[in-house]
Amino acid sequence: SHCREIIDNTVDMAHFFYIHGAYPTSFITVTEGHESAQAMTSKSREDIFAPNEYMDPDKALLSSHAAYYGPSYMIDYLKNDFGTGQVIDSVLINCHYPVTDNSFMLSWAVAVRRQPGVDEVTSGKIAKSFSKNFGDGFLQDVAIWRNKVPVQNPLLCEEDGPVYQNRRWYEQFYVDVADITPDMTD
Repeated sequence: SHCREIIDNTVDMAHFFYIHGAYPTSFITVTEGHESAQAMTSKSREDIFAPNEYMDPDKALLSSHAAYYGPSYMIDYLKNDFGTGQVIDSVLINCHYPVTDNSFMLSWAVAVRRQPGVDEVTSGKIAKSFSKNFGDGFLQDVAIWRNKVPVQNPLLCEEDGPVYQNRRWYEQFYVDVADITPDMTD
């Protein structure tokens, strides 16, 4: 049977604030079967991103509509509104899949919509900058993943968001070692 769960969490999620320098102003997750969709709007932290001609942190917003198709493949539609009249649409695709018991392969690609009136060279620089920024964001996460250990019942604070609901969704993709049959490893 398919189960649909909607998790609404509009609190500032600590991960985004401390790791990625932004805080969500809205965040919702909808899970159904093997798919999980997240919609988030976030603002940049003013203490990290100073106003400049390209970005006004007081007005800048990032909108993200991400869909996970299983635990390791995601397509994320992003709208970066820099608060200066500049809005850039992009699509991020990422995949992280296990290759050993203790390692995984992380791949990502970014497509950035070319801005009207922007020449090819500048468009290429914008796309390269977006790709670098997303890569840097993944490396921030990887630094955490390298030091994670399983905790069955973690102590959570309000800012941790819907961690338990997310764990419940992920559980469907795991198999106990005792339940692995030979045909599953060929």
